[in-house]
Amino acid sequence: MHDHLLDVNITKRFGNMDVLTDIRFQVEPNEFLVIVGPTGCGKTTLSNVLSGIDTATVGAVKMHGDKVDPHKHNLSYIFQEPSCIPWYTMLEDVTMGPIIKGQSKEQAEARGREVIKLVGLEGYEDYYPRQISGGMKQRVAIARAYATNPDLLIMDEPFGHLDAQTRYLMQIEIMRIWEQDRKTVVFITNNIEEAVYLASRILVLSKLPATIKCEYVIDIPRPRDLTDPKFLKIRAEITRECEIVE
Repeated sequence: MHDHLLDVNITKRFGNMDVLTDIRFQVEPNEFLVIVGPTGCGKTTLSNVLSGIDTATVGAVKMHGDKVDPHKHNLSYIFQEPSCIPWYTMLEDVTMGPIIKGQSKEQAEARGREVIKLVGLEGYEDYYPRQISGGMKQRVAIARAYATNPDLLIMDEPFGHLDAQTRYLMQIEIMRIWEQDRKTVVFITNNIEEAVYLASRILVLSKLPATIKCEYVIDIPRPRDLTDPKFLKIRAEITRECEIVE
């Protein structure tokens, strides 16, 4: 019996360069885990290994006790850049995953409309990517990820390309969706304020070769106030750990 959803114990090298060294942690069911670290510390490499897109040089990522396999396990990945298919309508894009997994067109469409409504885009089902904003495209990516009802959702700096106002609105939106659906999320970011706003727990990575420097359990009530003294204190502590000057 495996109580953890995900067990991680990995080292990753590219040639002679160590990128991730002795990275060990667990992810609990329904947790919103945020991994934060300075730019260039290997966060995307870590997310690729967690998802099974890439493999560890030493060790393994295990999901429910078995080595993670995107063909076997039900997980979804949201990339840094919007990944809408230009010639697909929103509904066609979102229903692609369920259809690939064997659902009928009718079942997939019903699920697609459900998750489009979940991300607040009801009424835009027949729109193409060229007709919607960057923030809306990222909501489509979230809807697509949720459409297969994943056990694990990995988000690799999904709001990094958005302007500050849209990014903040998307943070509020992803919290609303998570509190409603309680999917297990591993969220990657280099934005410390974003990490403290979203996380149940934060892992802080060092510079290359990346190791886990420290862990924070964030017990601030939601919705979180960015000016709350406790929020500011945790943000300042993590900033020092990331070796970033504010």
